[in-house]
Amino acid sequence: MVVRAPGGGYGDMLRHPAMPTPVRVTVLVFALLSLLFALAAVHRTLAEAGSLGAVIFFAVMATACASVAVSLTVRRPWAPHLAYALAGLLATASLGLFGAITVVGLGLLAWVLWALNVRASRDWFNGRRRLR
Repeated sequence: MVVRAPGGGYGDMLRHPAMPTPVRVTVLVFALLSLLFALAAVHRTLAEAGSLGAVIFFAVMATACASVAVSLTVRRPWAPHLAYALAGLLATASLGLFGAITVVGLGLLAWVLWALNVRASRDWFNGRRRLR
């Protein structure tokens, strides 16, 4: 008796490849950062002594992190460059604070540089499929 796997044949060639794990983790990190910046913006808006500049800064950062997460998810070819720029900006901004936040900023930059330059990630953004 011959049993065939469901969905086999040429149908598998037409399906988009799954998002590589490093890209998926990067999307989750930027989505989490977007949520944290949005919460900070809301908190600064509701605080009695909150400044308008801080609210605008947190809102812009939330929007930037959300745009990175969305552009990585929809597989735009320019999305890694936007992620590099934002991670570099966050790492540079954290350098003046010295401490745990500096480690987090530099760690984010190192992660983004590694995760989006892995061969599976580069192939996924370019739309090429590797033969196995």
